[in-house]
Amino acid sequence: MEENSTEPVKEIASEIIQAAKKLLSRRFKYIEEPDDSMKRLARLGVDHVARDMAAHPERYREGKSAADLPEVTPLDPLDILRKDHQLPALPQIFLELQQAIAGKSTSADDLAAIISQDPGMTAFLLRMVNSAFYSLPMQIDTISRAVTVVGVNQLSTLAVGTSVMSLFKDVPADVLDMELFWKHSVGCGLIARRLCRITGQGDPERAFVAGLLHDIGQLILLQTEPERATAVHAHARNKDVLLVAEEKKLLGFDHATLGGMLLRKWNFPFVLVTAVLEHHHPKPTQKDPEPHLVHCAETIATGLGIGSSGEYFVQPPDPAVWAAMGLTPDRMDEMVQDLDEELEEAFRVLIDQ
Repeated sequence: MEENSTEPVKEIASEIIQAAKKLLSRRFKYIEEPDDSMKRLARLGVDHVARDMAAHPERYREGKSAADLPEVTPLDPLDILRKDHQLPALPQIFLELQQAIAGKSTSADDLAAIISQDPGMTAFLLRMVNSAFYSLPMQIDTISRAVTVVGVNQLSTLAVGTSVMSLFKDVPADVLDMELFWKHSVGCGLIARRLCRITGQGDPERAFVAGLLHDIGQLILLQTEPERATAVHAHARNKDVLLVAEEKKLLGFDHATLGGMLLRKWNFPFVLVTAVLEHHHPKPTQKDPEPHLVHCAETIATGLGIGSSGEYFVQPPDPAVWAAMGLTPDRMDEMVQDLDEELEEAFRVLIDQ
């Protein structure tokens, strides 16, 4: 969706297609025994990346490798979470919404009253429910009506999860391209939501928010320890290894662990905490489906080349979790059908405010 989907499709030059194939071949280097659905994902990735290469060639220029990699010393993630002055401050409405989610007796009127205190959130949620994200047959013009149509827990989860995005505004652009980061995150959320609906597992809003926030640990690390975080990225790219593995090796923990710990500190619902915590390594005993949905959505989003989280390679998914999704090649095609258009619309609502 990096290009305007309303424009006529232009024929892509053969050299661009070849460059996309070469790039995708590298990105899939850690997928050793791809099944048919993974092979289809790689082909779909070539198509998506080739179109993006044609529209934005500057994104694909190889950066120079550092001659001398900076030393990285290990770190205790608890030390980061203790730096309250460096962490984003949660607004009051955020805290009230969390209480509403936790409260078993929260009514539609209660939730509408909380959200209506904040004109910005009110406007955002009305844009959201009236967008292609829901494709409702009628126009929703009040928060009370939105809560009634979407549901108390669903709208609460959506409001809390999406409001986190506004807390991260000062990550240096030279460290991480925030537009590409959020495109990857939104894409992962939309794919997790689609997987939820295809498999009949989990809750669509929870799956979307879990996918949206899965890499929040990256932002915390870049915000509180920019030099360390940048150095780890340099090590991973120079050594051609998975970023998450290099984080664990050099720091002693990875961004998934840090992100899960942060959401726990913020008293997020447990299912969102575990989805973020386990999105690289889901536990086989996990009963909530959202961690598994996000785990597979991450693989698909990276394989398609949607945005960039800083991770260059497609991480091999857990075989049992991947198989449980029932992703045939045809179903993979269904997964990505009209995804660019949905991603463009969701990104417009979520980011371009």
